[in-house]
Amino acid sequence: HKMKDVAVFGIGKLGKTFAVTYSKKGGKVFAIDRRQERVDGIAEDVTYAIRADVTEENVVENLGINNVDAVVVALGNNFEASIIVTTICKSLGIPYIVASAMDKLQADVLMKIGADHVILPESETGKRLANGMASGGHFQDIADLSDEFSIIETKVPKEWIGKSLIELNPRKKFGFNVIAEKVNGVYKNNIDADKPFGDQESIIVIGDNEKLLRVFKEG
Repeated sequence: HKMKDVAVFGIGKLGKTFAVTYSKKGGKVFAIDRRQERVDGIAEDVTYAIRADVTEENVVENLGINNVDAVVVALGNNFEASIIVTTICKSLGIPYIVASAMDKLQADVLMKIGADHVILPESETGKRLANGMASGGHFQDIADLSDEFSIIETKVPKEWIGKSLIELNPRKKFGFNVIAEKVNGVYKNNIDADKPFGDQESIIVIGDNEKLLRVFKEG
């Protein structure tokens, strides 16, 4: 798969970690902050580092980021700016918006106005977000239980189609567990272990990130 082009708003701890990690993996990153010293501090590490105050009128629209595949809104405690950027990016038609929130209430607001994924403080690091997106953004983290361990929702891997859980035995073969499946939008947690997987299904798996990435890294 091709690495996505990503715009990062806010070069604080989360934004900077994400931007630098993602760039190192070969992604194209636009890093945007209103503080010149932060822009200067990351300029060598990303494709474009831009100084801009996103709360000023038409600034976001004129940044030239309309064609990016994803946006990371990491404006920390500036909730007003987060709302502005999320709303504008949504109206520009940017396909995937990740925003950071300080608490559950902010998270709900950001989801309502168009964020596809919200990061709450400490629940996710910029590094893990970059790794997830770099692996094709193919799985959605439902819960990052720790740095080493996740529950993810993912499409059934191509090699699994037509095979049943008994044949596949992922716990023994790959070291993780399939805990539920999603067929036509409906979650079922009692999977028929003899039934072959179809290509329209998603599965919910739990296990070590390292082991999960081995199987699910291709987008």
